[in-house]
Amino acid sequence: MATNLQREAHMFRRKHRVTESGEATPTAAPAVVVTGVGPVSAVGCGREAFYGSLVEGQVGYGPITLCDASRSPSKIAAEVTDFALSDYLEAGRKLARITPRSTQMALAAAVLALHDAQIDIDAVDPNRFGAHIGTGVGNIGDSIRVFERWAGGGNMPAHTAFLAIHHSVACVLSTFFNIRGAILTTSTGCNSGVDAMGQAMRAIQSGALDVVLVVGTDCEVVPEIMAALNASGSLTTRYNDAPELASRPFDLGRDGNVVGEGAGALVLESEAHARARRARIYARFAGYTQCAAGEGRQYSHDAPEINLDPSVRAMRGAIGEAGWDASDVHLVNANGSSSKIYDRVEALALAETLGESFATTRVHSIKSMLGQHGAGTSALQAITACLSIRQGVVPPTVNCSEPDPECGPIHVTTRPEALHPVNVLMHSIGLGGFYYSAAAFERDDSMIEVTGASQVAWSEGHARKYAVSSMYQKPLTPWRLEDSWLADQADQAGDE
Repeated sequence: MATNLQREAHMFRRKHRVTESGEATPTAAPAVVVTGVGPVSAVGCGREAFYGSLVEGQVGYGPITLCDASRSPSKIAAEVTDFALSDYLEAGRKLARITPRSTQMALAAAVLALHDAQIDIDAVDPNRFGAHIGTGVGNIGDSIRVFERWAGGGNMPAHTAFLAIHHSVACVLSTFFNIRGAILTTSTGCNSGVDAMGQAMRAIQSGALDVVLVVGTDCEVVPEIMAALNASGSLTTRYNDAPELASRPFDLGRDGNVVGEGAGALVLESEAHARARRARIYARFAGYTQCAAGEGRQYSHDAPEINLDPSVRAMRGAIGEAGWDASDVHLVNANGSSSKIYDRVEALALAETLGESFATTRVHSIKSMLGQHGAGTSALQAITACLSIRQGVVPPTVNCSEPDPECGPIHVTTRPEALHPVNVLMHSIGLGGFYYSAAAFERDDSMIEVTGASQVAWSEGHARKYAVSSMYQKPLTPWRLEDSWLADQADQAGDE
């Protein structure tokens, strides 16, 4: 057993390097950057379709089709319509018959992100390329159906034990893409996507990994999940006949979240690794913190204890790790789920965190268009933060037509804006207000001119039975949203 002295020596060596003269000097943790994004969402899949739809204010809600919603007071959801795994994997149609939907979306998101990162997978040290998955409910819908079948006298399929565990998604992705480093799974409810990113960040900072594929994925359009959320009073019921109006972050008329599904994948690398392969970099992942409420907090679905402290600590932690002051935050990518309670908590916590700059700092919520669906939404928030930095156009928050006075003088963006944020703060709230997560993303002008390789190189050791679709064997098409968007704005102004 290691002695206290040995442990202290080990920690000292991790934090310092020893020069030839025997002097110890501090060494900074490796900077972490985002080099690839893969959104699978109700408003579009892939970076162009996803972000273009957000900027246009398109809403992804409609009547529920994925399950029987006859017993649900809330009748609408953000479904990924027309999703087909065969669009991403050559034999995807066959695979889809035996693969849970959240795993299918994770596979699709991973294809998109790795293609976007233009990475040669086999050129990465296989022991230093990992995968970290975030999921809140996992494959619970499929597990429930299997157990119902068993309870009715049917047989239990041989693969049930594997698919029932949350970690099965990470196993599947590592097999498909020949990822041979550490694979981990984080399950922290709605924050799982960003928390998976945070843990991947720490693995890179520790020096254990060079590259991590991070995926947040969840499908909550499941009768039993919806029943639980309805019972907690979490879901909207007022806008069943007008789905496009249902999610209303920070608006006085909000009455709850919209359930949904989706996945978001990001490729994280140490900055040194990314620059060595001349990768295109979206943003630096500059800070991350998760804080729990503690203090004997009890769950209440309708009258929870209002405690701003953990949210403020999380946001200040991310800002502090990034080395910013509160006034350095140019944009807040908010949790903004249209919750009657937690939109107000978030706004008040932002006011305390940002201080004098609160009333002038832009705040937006993509959940006004995508709803709240666990790990998928927090991963999609992170993707949006990176694209806001890279693309220079910030999506609006739709349906915030009459700001709730109890949210204070919050500056909610209700129209798309040409903005070039240098620093973006992202915030996510866990169910029941027990925990809060915040992440800081920043722009570095030296990143802008760095270009990637011509195309991704998929691993020779991948699952050959399910090769990646030929569409993702091709080089990326250059894309610059700001140029086309500004041109459209100029044309519209000329027509008026």
